[in-house]
Amino acid sequence: MSMSKKTQEELDRWSKEVKRGAVTLAILALLSKRRAYGYEAVKILDEKMSFLALEQGTVYPLLRRLEKRELLKSEWDYDDPTKPKKYYAVTEEGLMALGAMEQTWSVLSREMRGVITEVE
Repeated sequence: MSMSKKTQEELDRWSKEVKRGAVTLAILALLSKRRAYGYEAVKILDEKMSFLALEQGTVYPLLRRLEKRELLKSEWDYDDPTKPKKYYAVTEEGLMALGAMEQTWSVLSREMRGVITEVE
């Protein structure tokens, strides 16, 4: 049975909202374990999470926003002078935000599983 147009539209809208919040958590989690440049972060997360389907046009503005909020710091690497790379890493403030986000995600996931699987 295929989805109606209205159902597909609602799924698309809902998925977009879920992804918007999840991508911030995913980026902070990844960069808390290792520094990475934007393209590298996209590739690593794409390998681990097909749901997010990240695009560079989404990730780069997010990286800049997180840096502006002082959750990330960056530094340029000029090892290859023809292609300098801007590497990002999580700050202490970013680690605190990540911890709070992980806790919230864990509670939300557990509670949603309970609601979805609950039998009357």
